[in-house]
Amino acid sequence: MAAPDWEIVIVRHGATEWSHTGRFSGHMDIPLSAAGRAQTAELGRRLRHPQPEIILSSDLRRARQTAEAIATGARIDPRQIVISRDLREEFLGSWEGRTRAEVAIASPAGFARWRSGDVGSFDGREGLVAVASRAVPVLFAHTTEPPRFSGRLVVVTHANTTLALIGSLTGVRYELWADLPCPAPAQAVVLG
Repeated sequence: MAAPDWEIVIVRHGATEWSHTGRFSGHMDIPLSAAGRAQTAELGRRLRHPQPEIILSSDLRRARQTAEAIATGARIDPRQIVISRDLREEFLGSWEGRTRAEVAIASPAGFARWRSGDVGSFDGREGLVAVASRAVPVLFAHTTEPPRFSGRLVVVTHANTTLALIGSLTGVRYELWADLPCPAPAQAVVLG
């Protein structure tokens, strides 16, 4: 776990056209929608105080755009955002780009597993344990080594990656991660 003097704020990126229509994004690099840009501008103003010490972001455009809005709202140079591929959304295999209805038809058994709360690796999905194993070390790299000893760390990522981070950092058993409340687009969850 990160040092106790860190406040970790995990942010799901703002809305996209795909999140609005229930389409699985995964590693697809889609931008924020107009609604998502408005959400993230407001979020940046709300996260201004205390000012983030560090902003980490997934390398996917929707997360980067959200991180940039947070930096602008907090009056931080967006060039200071630390971008990491390891904060990407879960890879969803053939589900990416499809709606829930399309996946239910194309892969009824896999869809049923997902609907039942299975967070494992199936149907080409990466699985949330694998997501946590790549995402959590990114946070630790910025909270446990000098010269950064304390402050507010903002992590901008995706729905499933958020669940994996929250589950890991709070010690919830991975089988229960699907039961954690999934943050809405541009919603922040504060740990610490």
